[in-house]
Amino acid sequence: MKRQVISSRGNQHFKHLKKLTESPRYRLEMQQTILDGMHLIESYVERFGSPDSIALIEGGDVDKIAQYLNEDTQVLEFPAGLFSEITPVMSPTGILASINLPHLEAPQKQNCILLLEDIQDPGNLGSILRSACAAGVDLVYLSDQCADIWAPKVLRGGQGAHFYLPCIEKAIFSDVTKAFKGKIFATDLTGKSIYKENLKGPVAFIFGNEGSGLQLETIGLSTQSIYIPMQKGIESLNVSAAVSVCLYEKYRQENVNA
Repeated sequence: MKRQVISSRGNQHFKHLKKLTESPRYRLEMQQTILDGMHLIESYVERFGSPDSIALIEGGDVDKIAQYLNEDTQVLEFPAGLFSEITPVMSPTGILASINLPHLEAPQKQNCILLLEDIQDPGNLGSILRSACAAGVDLVYLSDQCADIWAPKVLRGGQGAHFYLPCIEKAIFSDVTKAFKGKIFATDLTGKSIYKENLKGPVAFIFGNEGSGLQLETIGLSTQSIYIPMQKGIESLNVSAAVSVCLYEKYRQENVNA
């Protein structure tokens, strides 16, 4: 463990962490991202070992994280003012970690996959990945206009899902659906109630952008359309809520006695 106090914005560690927080392009180039808070750090360490570096507010308790570090981990302490410039949240937890992006292999057997078209809001995307992981989704495909899954706010919303759930960005949906051996459901108001569908066996769900929904050509990739029944006068659910409803209806059908 290498400990260092950082007091200047010109410091290379400060610049690196700030760019990881702010720039998707830099995260991709460096193959790294930022984790905020102990829960995410613990989840990462459990699967992949020690982080590349730990950032603390100056005077923070290093002992509580010592068990997660190795001799090569950089421990960087920042005055509160500088720390607030690298944290991705309004109310800092006081601890960040930089990590190498994990790469999870797609499973051979795929009973449930999720295709996400142009999900823009980082909070929505993080929540969707968290629900997908909990509901047993095997693989998630994201279109090239989705929010960056390694953005700190998406990671915070996912609460560790990224470290267990394989995700493929910039996916070509037509290739995915052509290769998938199972039912493919698109969410569309003209479809059939999800509660009247048999969701047992291999299933793919396609969900669209928060404002505009799915493109017509994307709906055309499905084998059938579904909708979630709602009270009259309600236009739609938030996309993360809609994903949860559909995934857990499949989970319920396949795990009646769970």
